[in-house]
Amino acid sequence: MVNEYKGIVLLTGLMGINDHDFRMVKSLLSKELKLNKMQDEYDRVKIADLMEDKFPKDAGVDQLIKLYKQIPGLGDIATKLKNEKAKAKRKQTGKRKTAAKRQKREEPSTSQPMSTTNEEAEPGSGRSTPDTQVAQLSLPAASRRNQTIQISPTIASSSGQTSSRSPETLQSIIQPPETPTRSSSSILTPQVFPGTASSSVQALGIPLATPAKRPRLKNVPREPSEENGHQQGSKRVMVLKATEPFAYDMRGEKKMFHATVATETEFFRVKVFDIVLKDKFIPYKVLTISDYVGCNGFINIQRASSVSEVNDGKPMNIPTSLKQRANQTPKINYLCSKRRGIFVNGVFIVWKKEEKRDCICYEIGDDTGMMEVEVYGRLTNVVCNPGDKLRLICFELISNEEKVQLRSTRHSNMQVIKARN
Repeated sequence: MVNEYKGIVLLTGLMGINDHDFRMVKSLLSKELKLNKMQDEYDRVKIADLMEDKFPKDAGVDQLIKLYKQIPGLGDIATKLKNEKAKAKRKQTGKRKTAAKRQKREEPSTSQPMSTTNEEAEPGSGRSTPDTQVAQLSLPAASRRNQTIQISPTIASSSGQTSSRSPETLQSIIQPPETPTRSSSSILTPQVFPGTASSSVQALGIPLATPAKRPRLKNVPREPSEENGHQQGSKRVMVLKATEPFAYDMRGEKKMFHATVATETEFFRVKVFDIVLKDKFIPYKVLTISDYVGCNGFINIQRASSVSEVNDGKPMNIPTSLKQRANQTPKINYLCSKRRGIFVNGVFIVWKKEEKRDCICYEIGDDTGMMEVEVYGRLTNVVCNPGDKLRLICFELISNEEKVQLRSTRHSNMQVIKARN
């Protein structure tokens, strides 16, 4: 478990911040980690090792959360660390429960049926044996109310008499209406277990209906999940949306497209640099991605061999709330509170346009505020006027002269939604 926490500290906590913030974290932790004057030589991996030794309980996750809440611009990483720790604890709890259930199944049952008397009933004594006792079963009815019925197994009693009910009659009593009919041989010798009605039903081989559960997330992530470095493992995802391929250099030779994918608990943004894969990135198609690189909040896929289609027939149940959050345009006041250096997607109304020497500056707005967008390079050829809407893809959030702005980068793209007359 500590190793898992160490992975959270290193990959999410330390690799997710820039060099300036990392130096600040080292300075604040210098006393606790006993860093000497050569602390500049300590890289992120070494700091993670020291934190694992100093904080054996959680490898220092809680310590980073406390620090990041105090450092401007790192509040969202603190939240991410908190969520990752909670996820790890749930995973560990699930493993313990599974192990306990497996151990319970492997132990010999202590609930075997026992006779109510210490001696066998003799023929003609009038005593009934366990085989002739009446079992009380509660079966689910069509009206979803439990109805208690009596079932008398049709077997010969010790006196040589049989029950007046035939196997077919017994089967019609205990068989749920929509379940295929079982053969009478499978219910001739039922075991009657003490306890709840559900255990008796299971003992008779009657399947219990379980209501279908719709996936719901208690905490829907507001931001895409991030991975850092080369990832050789595989990830099963569903495609939520994908852009059309576009050239990201001035010559038009290099092409790529953006996509958004999701698991059942989180979503990711993807840069795909082999446009042959566009045929696979179709909304609601399930894919397996592997051998990719996580960088700056994106999954970067360079080769077609990193993506394969899944045809195992197992559906992925992506919560509607997660799909909506992945496609949602962030509010401007929310962006102003975020850490600089993240990348933003969304549709915004253009209020002003100013052409400068080396860029075009747009002023966008919503009901929470206004923000500038600076567009450089090939995107200055896109014609957009006040009143239109801009669909921004992969624009970096920066600060310039104490103002928060969005700026186009090499892999940015944008589309214009013309205003109606």
